[in-house]
Amino acid sequence: MRKDNIESMLEFAVKKSSRKAIFKEGLLDTGLLLYAPGQSTPDHKHADIDEVFYVVSGEGTVRINNEDFLLKEKDILFSPNGEIHGFYNTSPHNWVVLQIKAQLK
Repeated sequence: MRKDNIESMLEFAVKKSSRKAIFKEGLLDTGLLLYAPGQSTPDHKHADIDEVFYVVSGEGTVRINNEDFLLKEKDILFSPNGEIHGFYNTSPHNWVVLQIKAQLK
């Protein structure tokens, strides 16, 4: 077992969004996606990864297959492999998203 507190991981980069790794074991990989206002991750997809995103704080827009959805604190989203998705902090506040990735065999 391993326990961490994410407070020390909440360092936002000035120029672009960042990912802070938390746990990686076998096929499971978790991390924090950190978006300052105006930062984004362009639309992309994964052929071999299912992902879950949980909003820890803030709010932003997730684009899924060219449709925009507002995600705010305590929202959770499942993105199966092959789905096109991107993240856009459209708010004036920092946005923190827990990312859980499961590699498919």
